[in-house]
Amino acid sequence: MRGQKIGLNSTRLIRSFNAISVLQILYREGSASRARLTEITEMSPATITRIMAELIEQKVIIEERVGESNGGRRPIIFRLNYEQLFVAGVQILRDRIALAISDIKGKMIIKKAFQPYSLEPVDLFAELAGEFELLLKSSGIDREHIFGVGLAISGIVDSENGILVRSVNLGWRNVKVAELLENIIRIPVYVENDANTAALAEIWFGCAKDVSNVMFIKTDTGVGAGIIYKRELLTGSRGMAGEIGHLPLTSGGPPCRCGQHGCLETYLYLPYVMRRYAEETGEQLEDNRQLFTEALKGRPIAKMIMQEAIEALSVSISFAEALLDLELVVIGGIWGELGDQFLKKIEEKFQGVLERGGLNKTVIIKGSKLGEDADLLGAVGLVINEWFTPPI
Repeated sequence: MRGQKIGLNSTRLIRSFNAISVLQILYREGSASRARLTEITEMSPATITRIMAELIEQKVIIEERVGESNGGRRPIIFRLNYEQLFVAGVQILRDRIALAISDIKGKMIIKKAFQPYSLEPVDLFAELAGEFELLLKSSGIDREHIFGVGLAISGIVDSENGILVRSVNLGWRNVKVAELLENIIRIPVYVENDANTAALAEIWFGCAKDVSNVMFIKTDTGVGAGIIYKRELLTGSRGMAGEIGHLPLTSGGPPCRCGQHGCLETYLYLPYVMRRYAEETGEQLEDNRQLFTEALKGRPIAKMIMQEAIEALSVSISFAEALLDLELVVIGGIWGELGDQFLKKIEEKFQGVLERGGLNKTVIIKGSKLGEDADLLGAVGLVINEWFTPPI
């Protein structure tokens, strides 16, 4: 309706298939004329003109240049106004909430973190909404130009309905997290398991931009996997795809908090690893890098723990490779930060498994390079993934 401000994140626009199609094409093509958009979308020229007028009014689309003439009037070429297109990302942990506003290319504009005063969902989201408003005010960004808010959270997530089914980290069950936050901030909220959002971050902004099948293994707040298959996120019918942390790899091995022995998490979750080292040696380690250093020095307990981690990762990757025909495995968190020397050991071990099985193929193992912003970028990638086709 003329004269009525319709934001990018308004119900009317975000549910408009035609408007979304135009945005997606401009994102994919880089730029296009009205005639080109009409040709690709097969919409009428009048419909394209109306949509373009609305998006131009909102400063979402701008003129890039005047194109070459084919005998008539020279066409105006339009592109997305990247300086006016934003996404918010939120990561929720038990003792820390991080939030940021990014452009749709993954460049962080502003971010902050705080410790929530309450873990009650209603109180936590009220506090989060207040911090979000302060972030908006500090940035000067018009909330109407924010596509949506991505929420990365550890646990089992029903992303379609925006429900956190269960989170051991937060102690929550069946919480309508998307609805709670969306009702306060009045911007569409998308929610996903943090391992899945981390996988999305890798295909949008990280080292998986050029592959079709990739698995991200998260190793910080527990252990889980995010799987991208044929450029699409696999979540499973109940949101449980990639829940590998408590699968027992051996009948023995160290005890896990789930009551089993030999789970993947017991070999990779840093608090368990540090405690095991202290119990065996009577010494306290500062971090996993010191553990790796001690292993390289030949310290028996450190070598044993590192070798167990390599074995556990290699076995887990082998199972996934057999099922998914992966091209790339990205290891995030503390183990992914150990560098090429450690990752090469995993790759060599894993390739040996493939060769013994008669599988003549190579799978690359990499550590994530997204650093401390990985989870926030994953939350951003979650929203962008809802709007656009992943890069090829």
